[in-house]
Amino acid sequence: MERSWEGIDRGVPIYGMGCTMVAPGMPAAFARSVVRASAWVGVVLVCVAWSVSAAEGTRSGGQAQERLSSWRQVVQRMEVHLRAAYTSFESGDSDRAYEQIGKAYFRYYEAKGMEKITMGYLSGARKAAVENAFFAYRRSVRGARDLAGVASCRDKLVTMLYEDARALDGVARGRAGFAAHIATFVASCVLVLREGIEAILVIAAIVAYLVKTGKERCCAAVYAGAGAGVLFSVVLAVMIVRVLGSEGGAAQEIIEGVGMFFAAAMLFYVSNWMLSKARACAWDRYIRQKVERSVSRGNQWALVATAFLAVAREGAELILFFRGIPVAGPYGRLAVWAAVTVSALVLVGVFVAIRFLSVRLPLRPFFVATGAVMYLLCFSFVGKGVSELQEAGVVSRSTAPWMHGWSFDFLGIYPTYEGLAPQAFVVALVVLSAVWWCGGLCRGASST
Repeated sequence: MERSWEGIDRGVPIYGMGCTMVAPGMPAAFARSVVRASAWVGVVLVCVAWSVSAAEGTRSGGQAQERLSSWRQVVQRMEVHLRAAYTSFESGDSDRAYEQIGKAYFRYYEAKGMEKITMGYLSGARKAAVENAFFAYRRSVRGARDLAGVASCRDKLVTMLYEDARALDGVARGRAGFAAHIATFVASCVLVLREGIEAILVIAAIVAYLVKTGKERCCAAVYAGAGAGVLFSVVLAVMIVRVLGSEGGAAQEIIEGVGMFFAAAMLFYVSNWMLSKARACAWDRYIRQKVERSVSRGNQWALVATAFLAVAREGAELILFFRGIPVAGPYGRLAVWAAVTVSALVLVGVFVAIRFLSVRLPLRPFFVATGAVMYLLCFSFVGKGVSELQEAGVVSRSTAPWMHGWSFDFLGIYPTYEGLAPQAFVVALVVLSAVWWCGGLCRGASST
């Protein structure tokens, strides 16, 4: 007995052209698909949160046994290394002096969270000033033998650190990092929802098209591909945590800086892809070509690959993105887990709405807005990547005096020419891409 698809033919269009999505009453099979989709969404996001938490633990693992109850104690530990650096320089061992300054920065200023707390509670300009003082001290011990100049750099840095410790112990005691953790929660939600909605949109659109064309038997291949993407994300998370966990200090900053550049390149590519699909007809044609070509050949592996890439790409990007989010201490990890939980519930709701409730999506605004956000993050990641390499001592710092120490960490804007120059190049590329795609949209609108 042939199955009737009469009810499905009366589906509500959500793409504006051709492809439709329906709500046929949610039978048991559909309910099972929701459960599977919910489980996969949860597993992907839990793996992302686990990778961030594990990476945070390995980052400060060597210092976990040291209990410090105030920022003054943190600065006192740093002062020991900073003064040891001067002693080493005085005895003629510049390399040892440079290493001691690096220990003060990486083991305490960064690993203990003072860098992020300073930026959140004092100002980004103050954090930049302290990092410039660290850089000046490191540069001085590698320069000419000027004991007075090196001592001046040391004393200036130590004084700044104690000033910040007094301010932080007074402001942050009892609610340390609360504002920073709220920022972590919001940033995590935004990133997870942006990437997760994109993956769910691809999978839900393919599944809906299969149901509409009577190829529901192929839906299992789509779900299998999504499951494979989840497993790939887990493997990638383990690899990243292991690689980063085996490195410390400057080497870790180099890895993070290079990772930022790689993520920026991925963002730029995906942003252009988003804008190219901004017209409903372009998106509808994209889905039809992928599905019809696969189904006509009976080759379900293409469906598996499409779903796999949709999930695996987003999972991989999320792990890279989370490397740039401040996650410090148990409350920072709690903020990430809370964001993961909220985002998972929202994503499952979006899937149910698209798949079963025939919700009309404003497709063009979605793709344009998402592409714009990705362009913005690309700009930010380039600046932050340069900053990471500067902290590692690989890239020099040439302060831009006209910025008067102003910085905007969320956008990766810092008062150094080394960071501003590549960001200006990114802006030029974004403008050219926007002009190109806007012209294509205008031509497409006039032709339709």
